[in-house]
This record gives sequence, C-alpha cells and structure tokens, in this order.
Amino acid sequence: MSMAWLQFYKNKYRYPQYIEGLTPYGPPMESTPVGFNLRSGTLRVAGDMTDFMSCNYLSFERDNQTIYAWIEDVKFHTANSFEVTYSVDAWRTYKNRINLGTQYIVRSPEVTNLKDPLLGSTKPYPYIETKHVHTAYSYRRIFVVQCRNELFSNTPVQPNPYQFFVCEFDANDWQAPNAQGNKPIVELMDILANSGETSNIVTMYSIPYMDISQLPSAPLHIIEGGNTHTVEQGFRVISDSVNTADLLTLETPITIDNKADLLRTDHSVQIVIPEAGIINIPDELLVKENLKLRQDIDLFSGASNFMLVSGDKPNQAVYDQSVRGSSISSIPIVSDPYDTYMSQNQNALATALIGDVASIVGGGATAFMTGGLGAGIGAGIATSGVNNIVNRWAQDQDMRVKPQSNPPAFLGTALANHYNQQFWIIIRRNHVDNAEEVHANFGYPYNMLGSLSFPSGGGFIQTEGCNVASDGTVPKWALDEINTMFNQGVLVNLS
Repeated sequence: MSMAWLQFYKNKYRYPQYIEGLTPYGPPMESTPVGFNLRSGTLRVAGDMTDFMSCNYLSFERDNQTIYAWIEDVKFHTANSFEVTYSVDAWRTYKNRINLGTQYIVRSPEVTNLKDPLLGSTKPYPYIETKHVHTAYSYRRIFVVQCRNELFSNTPVQPNPYQFFVCEFDANDWQAPNAQGNKPIVELMDILANSGETSNIVTMYSIPYMDISQLPSAPLHIIEGGNTHTVEQGFRVISDSVNTADLLTLETPITIDNKADLLRTDHSVQIVIPEAGIINIPDELLVKENLKLRQDIDLFSGASNFMLVSGDKPNQAVYDQSVRGSSISSIPIVSDPYDTYMSQNQNALATALIGDVASIVGGGATAFMTGGLGAGIGAGIATSGVNNIVNRWAQDQDMRVKPQSNPPAFLGTALANHYNQQFWIIIRRNHVDNAEEVHANFGYPYNMLGSLSFPSGGGFIQTEGCNVASDGTVPKWALDEINTMFNQGVLVNLS
C-alpha cells in the first residue's frame, strides 16, 4: 500500500462549533494506511505519546486527494510507531463539492426583528414602561359662543344659522389672561351677570382644541332687550371663507424607543386616553417612523375622535382602531321654557301629532263607511284625536306664560381639569437578560426559505429539513452528516 502524507492539527472547536483555520502541529510526515476507507480508517505513523497528546485532528493526502479527520484513538504498535484511528470530517473534506441550494433557514447571522423564543430572563413578571404625553394644548382649551347673527359661520359637516365666536383660555384658570393679556371670558361673564336674558347668544361651551390663529378678530355683541353690550377684545370669529375642518385636527407624535428589542419578545403597546379609552398599537404600525395620534374635534360638542396615522400616509387616518371621547355639555343661554321644551321634545311631539291625525282620519272614514253604531264609534275616535291635539296645544301655550328661569347648574367633563389633552403610552414586554449571548451564539430567527450559505465570516446558521446536493462525488453518509450538521446548527468562529 502506497504512503500518505500526514499533517497533525490542533482543532479546538468541534461541531456545532467550527473554525475555518487550523493550527498545524509539527511538520508533514509520511504514514502508512493500515485500514483505509472514506469514512474512517487507521494510519501507522512514527512518533511518541507527547505528540499525540498535543493534537486532535489530522489531514492526509493520497493520490492528490486530501481527507480531513478527527483523531479517535491512538494505539502503541512498536517502539517507534503508533496506530492512529480516525473518522472523516465530512464537511471540511467535501465542502467544495457541495451545492447548498435553497433551504428552510431557521436561524442565521442576518439581523432580524422576528420574535425570538431564545430570549428571556429569570424574572417571572413583565417589564412595564409608562410614558406620559402632553399634547400642545394640555393646559389650554377653546371657548365657543354661538350667536344669532345676520352673518353665518362656515361650520363643518352641516349648515348652521349661527355665528361662532371663539377664544383661547387656561384650562385650569379661565379667569387668567390669554396670550394677548385679554380676559374675554371674564368680561363676557360680567356682562351676563348684570343683564337679563340675551336674545342673540344661543349657547356657550368649550372644546379641547382649535387652531384659531388663522381666524380674524371680532367683537362679541351681547343683545339684552333693546340694549347691546360688547366684549371688544379676545374673541375671534369663524368666517364663511375659512376651511374650519382643517382647524379642528391635532396630531401628536408617538415615540417608541428600542422598537427592535420590543418586537423580538412578547409585548404590547397601548395608548390610554382618559376621556376616550384605549388604543392598541399593532406591530405593523409600531414600526412606522412617523406614527401619530390624530385627534379630530367636533366643533358643536367638543367630542373627539382619536385614531392612529403615519407619515407615509399624511392626513389620512386609514387604520381600523379608533376611540371617541366625550363631549362637554353646553350652557343653555336661551332659557325660555317654551323653546327648551319644544327643542328637547320635538321628536316625541311630532310622533304624537302624527298619531292623532291618523286617529281623526281613520275615525272619519269609519263613520262614513259604516253608518249606525259604526258611525258613532268612528266619530268618537275622530273626536278623541281632535281633543288630544287641542289639549296639547293648550299645554304648549301654558309654557309660554311661565316665568323665565335661570340657566341650570353646569358641570363639565370631570376629567378635563386633570387630564385635558393628555394621554399615556403603556409598553409591556418580557424581561430579556441574555440577548448578547443569544445573538452571539445562536444568531437571529429567520424562519423562511432562502439561499443557504455557510457563514465564513462568522455566525450561527441552522436549517430545518436540509437536503444539500453534490457534484456526484460525495458519498451518501457524508451528505447525511452535512445535512444533520446544518439541521442541528453550526456556529462559525473567527478565532
């Protein structure tokens, strides 16, 4: 049997760890194959126990072919020779003849933000982070006065016969001067306290936000009897040329730090709005760079609708989660009992009137068609309908002559004082204490088909159901071992 050239190495990594470069031990030497095959065998070589206790790996070249193998055992043969049993390293021996192809890759060195089951901590409870967010109008509100006037305001959604006067005030102290040093609400309240019932002011209330900087200034006239009182400074009027809807939208940025770390483990992100409810932020929105909470305010009630929008679709609320806040009741300045009664009960009154008219028509038809006893019954039904209408009209007229009443006591939304235009971002996630070790030794989750490549630059690679191909010269046992190596995972070290 021909001689083979043998080289011993120090290989400090065994699968699942692997290193490309090996440290040679001693010079190449000749050896005699005793029992030789492509999977394992025995070599007879000169040396002493010191040599074999200093290495664990070998390569030998024969007939221009190189085989890499692990030293399995060393046996004493003669005083000057030993028998070395080896097992072939399939990957290092046949890697240049393997076609890795497309495989299902479970983990790889490529950085991803997929949920990683290997990340964790010994802490049994989640980490909760709370961020308190103040919008640009946390301490301010907009006071609205609706007035009867010859001019109309360009209000959103529906036509309105009133003119709207607005001014900004401190949500915690409405008597404090505004940015211009005026106290329009104080002046208005002084006039109302010293006058009788006004004939032009319909109602007053506040809303959480409106951009009034684009509105023209205008004096607010208060008409009481034949007298006119005027608040000269501080109010602005919604003109008929202003696009009011654009002034009633407020967007507040949502800032989430360390999104990548958040996505890799169990988590939840919620926006808690005291006046409205809770919005859960799904992951597809969490990754947006310009995520904002959009607030659309109802000019007529102050109720707000909250939803999420992102910078890639500006001014467009396209997502399926929104909550609606409550309104703040208006102060009914027009306190005439008849007007109030008719306004609050108009639907019920209309329904009753329709029923009475139907009774009159039905009774008359019965009397005409039947005659005799039937005519009497039909006439009674018609008469009952007429009496109901007359009695209701008399009640309505009584309302007109009752004395005027003061506006009822008014309480706004209780939350407005403490939580006006504020919300909380609640971030819940599992503790992670081993991220550095996991990424260094087990890479990142990949979980999809891809072109398999051996990470020669270092890192961990793992597949599932691996089935590599060859150029037709690699034995089946070697293919099986290579597939097993990838399925179990291999960590390529650089040193």
